[in-house]
Order: sequence, then C-alpha cells, then structure tokens
Amino acid sequence: MLALAASLAASACQDKAKTDATSDPKAGPPVASSTPSAPSPSAPLPSSTTVPKTTEAAIARYVTVLHALSRGDLKTVCAIAGPAAKKAEAEGFGKCQTTFAIMRTMFSDTQLSALRSATINKTRVTRRANGDVHIPTRAVVSTARFTEHDLGGVTLSYRHGNWFMID
Repeated sequence: MLALAASLAASACQDKAKTDATSDPKAGPPVASSTPSAPSPSAPLPSSTTVPKTTEAAIARYVTVLHALSRGDLKTVCAIAGPAAKKAEAEGFGKCQTTFAIMRTMFSDTQLSALRSATINKTRVTRRANGDVHIPTRAVVSTARFTEHDLGGVTLSYRHGNWFMID
C-alpha cells in the first residue's frame, strides 16, 4: 500500500501539481483532521503491551489504518506503516504523512466515507510461511469499490509486539 501511495503521490505531484498548502514548517507536523478522532483500538507504536501474533490481530491493525486514513489521522497511519514508509522514503519518495496526504486527495468523498466502516473478509487474507499476513485489496469490504490502483494490497509483519505494514 505504501509503495502504491508513494507512486500515486509522485504521479499526483507531476500530473496535478498538488502540494500540501496547509503545511507550515514552523507549525510542526501537519494536522491530519480538523475534527477530533477517536483513539485507535490498538496502539500505533510499540508498547509494553503486546498484541496477539494472530491473523485476526493483523486484520484489526489494518482496519485501524483504513479507518484512520478515512478520518485523515495520518499520525496513526504512519505509525503502523512505519517500516514500509521508511523503505519508500529510502527509495526517494517523500515522508509518510506527506505521501499519504497526497494519496488521500485521490480518493473520492464516497470512498473516504466507505473506509470509515470498512472491514476485511478474512477468507481472502493469506498467512505466509514466515508469519507475515497479506491483505489484498479484494479483501476490503466496504460500500465503495476499491482497486489495486487506488488502494493496493498490504503485507503486515509482527514486530516489537505488534503488527506493522512492511509492503
């Protein structure tokens, strides 16, 4: 998902010349939403409380990402997408919050609204031999349609007691 986001962000910058006009370097990290968001059901950063190393916990973590993305809570998205974001940044793409902010502008209002209540069809999720969990786009259940082009599948890996997006 992050690689797709980075690709989309680069494309958006070239094709539409969009920038994050609300970012002020003096203001610190961009505020993702003008409305307060509910706390995430799972901690976005490693903590002393570990979550189960189960497919269900990985799915719940990704649902947290989808819901946070819909609200514009890019801090939560980037905390969970940390390893993938660092990889994309090393490949020359922008910072996580900038990339996802651009990606978010490419969704319609209908799609963003649908992500607020999106769930995952567990039967379409794959647990790999190494323990990683792959969630393809077709596993996302929502009132709007998403394709690989606009959302993309993700792989989550269990690290530091929680699930993180790695690809």
